[in-house]
Amino acid sequence: KVYRAEGIERIDFWPNLKHIRAAYFNDECGVSVMLARGLPDEPTIFSMAHELKHHLVDKDLMVTLCGPADPPPITDDRSAIEIGAEVFAAEFIYPEADFVWDFEKIGGPCNPRALVRLKEATSTTLSYQAMVKRSLRLGLLHYTDEFRFAVVHWGLLEKRLFGRRLSDARRQQRLAK
Repeated sequence: KVYRAEGIERIDFWPNLKHIRAAYFNDECGVSVMLARGLPDEPTIFSMAHELKHHLVDKDLMVTLCGPADPPPITDDRSAIEIGAEVFAAEFIYPEADFVWDFEKIGGPCNPRALVRLKEATSTTLSYQAMVKRSLRLGLLHYTDEFRFAVVHWGLLEKRLFGRRLSDARRQQRLAK
């Protein structure tokens, strides 16, 4: 609905994109977004929000390719554009003020269990990686904790806490509709 309201005419899902997760096009063929087919919900939704930022702010670039790691060479201007799109997407999916409010409601220290409980309580599709980055930036975590969080097996922790992976539960809810 947001894409349509903002004038993005088409979303194309392409199979077998190895190095590109999404792309924004604003050319003689119109305004469209290309997404890698088969991605889980979280990266698909994040990529859609990321490309929306390019549509709203970076239209003059005409084509913006976005992947897990942009192919070199990457300029400082290009890096700032991509970082801006990541920040926009995270804020669009789960606004920072809501994140802080919800985290305070859960209470306790910021640790992997707390982030899993937060994700389950809010049903956010923001990735754990983005939640950790935000927690670091907000001072809920110290930068030395980042290494500890990098080795967390989030899916296993979800199963241990809730008996299921949260993404599986969301998928089942969607299929039941």
